Amino acid sequence: MDLNEVLREIFSLRTEEKEIQLDELSPKEILELSVKDNVYGLLKILEYSDKIITISEIWAESLKGGGRVVMVGAGTSGRLAVMEAAEMFPTFGIGRERILAFIAGGKGAVFSSKEGAEDRYSAGKALVSRLKLSKKDILIGISASGRTPFVKGAIDRARELGCKTVLISTNSEDRVKIRADINLCVDVGVEILAGSTRMKSATVQKVILNTVSLLGAVLLGKVKRGRMVDMVPLSGKLKARAIRTLMEEFGISKEDAEETLESSNWNLKEAFKTLEEKCK
Repeated sequence: MDLNEVLREIFSLRTEEKEIQLDELSPKEILELSVKDNVYGLLKILEYSDKIITISEIWAESLKGGGRVVMVGAGTSGRLAVMEAAEMFPTFGIGRERILAFIAGGKGAVFSSKEGAEDRYSAGKALVSRLKLSKKDILIGISASGRTPFVKGAIDRARELGCKTVLISTNSEDRVKIRADINLCVDVGVEILAGSTRMKSATVQKVILNTVSLLGAVLLGKVKRGRMVDMVPLSGKLKARAIRTLMEEFGISKEDAEETLESSNWNLKEAFKTLEEKCK
């Protein structure tokens, strides 16, 4: 990629600007500034509520219609995508093949930085081609800058295939280079450490992803009275949570809750239905 073009793009981004002489502050001042800056970013999310609700509705519609949710990103954004996808099966019982995440540079980039991978526009396009995305699917590209070539390649190819596309960025929309069907550009302003979007930008991206999946899961009926009713209790902790859920929701004993879960093969949603029938 032409370095002069990169310079022009980077120089236009608010998240790359410097406003604070960070190393001249005391440790306490830096701590307070960091926390307050993250809070500022989180409150900015509320200004984009309508778009986030729309994305959540599309997220749910895609899964309900037999499609997939695919998330792509580079660096921190890619790691956030991988983390989000990994949680969907145990939390909501959504099949691992239905919500996917890909990071520029492949799986190794989750644990070790592969910065050059984000510049590969063709790799993003090739990834989407291999996945054979269609209009049933939704592709969510995560890029703090809104210019990451890998993410742009993925979104461009997905749009060519008729797939619904979303961009999540933390720069203002007039400064981003990527164009998706929905551009969610939460303008968080400068980072306290100039250009380090693993800070406030990453916090904002994480909360957006959490909120989209939560709203989407509610729309899919995977939440009942504030409980995860499609949770997959594969560990001791999750089994204990499932037992407690039934005890508190139906006022039954631990023994009765465990017996109901065992009879339903630890399918929490089925256990809910069984106990609701008994309560009629």
